[in-house]
Amino acid sequence: MTKFLKMFRDSDFVTGLLLFAIATISYSGTGDNMKDWVFPLMASYTLFVISIAFLLKSALKVLNGKLMIDLTVTREQLPSVINVGFFCFFVLCYLFILFAFGFWVASPLLLWVSITYFNPDKSALSFAKSLLISLVACGVAYVVFTYIFYVPFPQSRLFG
Repeated sequence: MTKFLKMFRDSDFVTGLLLFAIATISYSGTGDNMKDWVFPLMASYTLFVISIAFLLKSALKVLNGKLMIDLTVTREQLPSVINVGFFCFFVLCYLFILFAFGFWVASPLLLWVSITYFNPDKSALSFAKSLLISLVACGVAYVVFTYIFYVPFPQSRLFG
């Protein structure tokens, strides 16, 4: 039992589990439309393959008795862990806003909040620059994904 619990402190095992969970969630969200099929399914299959590779690597380490306990957080890493937690919170909020208001409200907002949060300069000029960068990046993403890759963007559930 302790060997099983030690596996959760191995980065390869945890990475494999997380990727497998993400692949399963993204696979369950694919639709019947051709545009919904190409991108999500290929991404899901790729994540499944990568997760299986990590899980096999971890299983080989267990069988060879060379399990590495490398998921420890030191005091110096704590600010980075907090930043990752905040960014995960931003992404969770993004998913709710994306569902309710669609791509054009949620995506620039996520980028703007993220750039502003991680930028050490907290001035009005940096806020304006980050807003401009987020709008330009979302515009470029819209053109590339709509007209080159034919990926549909989420529409607003409240106003669409």
